[in-house]
Amino acid sequence: MRYNERNCFSKGGTYKEHVQALVTALPYIHAAFKGDVAIVVADAATKTVQGYLPSSVIDVNYRIGQRINEEDENLRRAFRGEQPDVNLPKELYGVAFNAYAFPIKEGTKIVGVIGFAVPIEDRLQVEQYMATMRDIIQRLHDRVHIVAAQSQQLAATTQEIHVQSEHVRQDAERSNHITEVIKNVSRQTNLLGLNASIEAARAGVHGAGFNIVAQEVRKLLMETSQATTEIDASLRTIQQHITTLQSALAQVNEATTEQAETVQDFSTIIEQLNDLSDQLHSFMKKYN
Repeated sequence: MRYNERNCFSKGGTYKEHVQALVTALPYIHAAFKGDVAIVVADAATKTVQGYLPSSVIDVNYRIGQRINEEDENLRRAFRGEQPDVNLPKELYGVAFNAYAFPIKEGTKIVGVIGFAVPIEDRLQVEQYMATMRDIIQRLHDRVHIVAAQSQQLAATTQEIHVQSEHVRQDAERSNHITEVIKNVSRQTNLLGLNASIEAARAGVHGAGFNIVAQEVRKLLMETSQATTEIDASLRTIQQHITTLQSALAQVNEATTEQAETVQDFSTIIEQLNDLSDQLHSFMKKYN
């Protein structure tokens, strides 16, 4: 970065050799930072600026011979022997930067201070990205827990449905057995009714009433047989539906298992992201 020696260095004054040495070395220090840092050197006795170079983006508007601003607590703390290190917001000078200063001593006496202002926009942006990433990781982590819980609940529900459908299937089989018994009884009763009709016909007039009863019995048996056939068809349909349901439940169970494995893989990825975020955060803290 080009600089004007006439504007950056004091041509007179009675400040000490250490201050003068820093003023002389100021352009070289500035060049070492590639112009990305603003540097000010001030005299402790007069509290005035003896050397100043702005950075490519930071200019706190100091001029040679100017008294240190009352609000510049950073340099005033250095005059008291402290080594302040603060972050200043963008609202003050148009750019956020880290300001730090050191007292210049001859023996134990403070004869001046040197202050630096380093832009922290990039670091702040990285920290913002890190905060956003941590927030995303946390939300993903929460979602994974929700999905995992829902997956477990779905698996339990699927298992319960499977158990209940198996009970229904067994009940349908028992009902089917009962309909078979009813069919056999109907066939036997129908045969008995037929025999009764034959015997009534042989009895002639005396068997007429018995013949009517036999016909009614056969009629009821035919209706029972038809109803039994319909029940049997319904039970077979139910059994088919149950078989289809159990097959679907098996597929759901398989999908639930795969979902659980996916959740586990996703959790591993989140943990890796979290570790990376922590490492990046630790790395950035070195430069705070």
